[in-house]
Amino acid sequence: MTQAAERGVPEQRLGVGAALPGLLGEFGVDPAAVFAAAGLDAAMLDPGQRVAFPNLLRLLDSAVTATGCEHLGLLCGLRFELQHHGAIGALMRSAATLGEALEDFVTWQPGHSSGAIVYLHRAGPDVAFGYGLHTEGSPGAWPLYDAVVGVGLRLVRLLTRDSVGPVEVQLCHAVPRNPGAYRRLLRAPVRFNQDRACLILDQAALHAPLPEADPLARRDLLAALSQQARTTAPQITVRVRHELRRAMLSGPPRMPAIADRLGLNARTLRRRLAAEGTSFERLSGEVRFAVARELLDITDLPVGDIALVVGSASPAVFSDTFRHWAGLSPVAWRRQRRARPRQG
Repeated sequence: MTQAAERGVPEQRLGVGAALPGLLGEFGVDPAAVFAAAGLDAAMLDPGQRVAFPNLLRLLDSAVTATGCEHLGLLCGLRFELQHHGAIGALMRSAATLGEALEDFVTWQPGHSSGAIVYLHRAGPDVAFGYGLHTEGSPGAWPLYDAVVGVGLRLVRLLTRDSVGPVEVQLCHAVPRNPGAYRRLLRAPVRFNQDRACLILDQAALHAPLPEADPLARRDLLAALSQQARTTAPQITVRVRHELRRAMLSGPPRMPAIADRLGLNARTLRRRLAAEGTSFERLSGEVRFAVARELLDITDLPVGDIALVVGSASPAVFSDTFRHWAGLSPVAWRRQRRARPRQG
């Protein structure tokens, strides 16, 4: 366990972020200085390294500022290769279909991050394959979401040898100064100011066969990952945060449903959370507050829409709850955040 994890600080496996020094160099920016400002060493990075979320977000924010390129996160994400995901990347490659591979990622990704989740959310004729933070995401959430969307796009295209692409891409940040760069790089319609960051795939895409499917390799990889998970399983607090963020895609998170997803009854879940010094209600409030702040900060979504996303009964209830959390109304908090210069 890293020192950050021991202190309860959320972490993220670096993955394609290990390509950032080379990208900064192409912009004529000294990677060592940017990484040092975030408390990291650019010369000591590898995809498997775990980075505390505050450091990662600070790094991305600093990198955007240093290059003056607000879509730098997207450029970094589009450098993704399956080996950046280690054993999970190999497992996805061995799957029979794209849907099976994406389910692999959703199932095993919690071991890569204690501050965000990957999800596959079915809604109507389409499927959202996306990523959502459930920890403090500012500054740096904008380029992080761009990077993860770039990774998702590359992942889908690498697995299917470019035979499958998204119907559209949704990004949970405001319209950038150069939206055309996003459409050109993503090669898909892009919608900004959404309440989630995801690729929209049609259901048929999930049935696309993968050319490198390998049932025998898959069996061995699953056995190895299962063994590893038995020794590195995250705390119940982290698992609940993951499930709370995932549940918010469909409506207000409820304790019985969260407990069921974790294979527990509600009483056992409450007892285990108490043993870690917290409660379901506290975690739910923290996750909802984090998402609310993120959407108020980096999107232009109306407050009423954000109230729906975080499961408030009404905009008035959301305003009262947010004031309790932050000491300011959502409108005043957003105005205060917008008073500072936006990076990039």
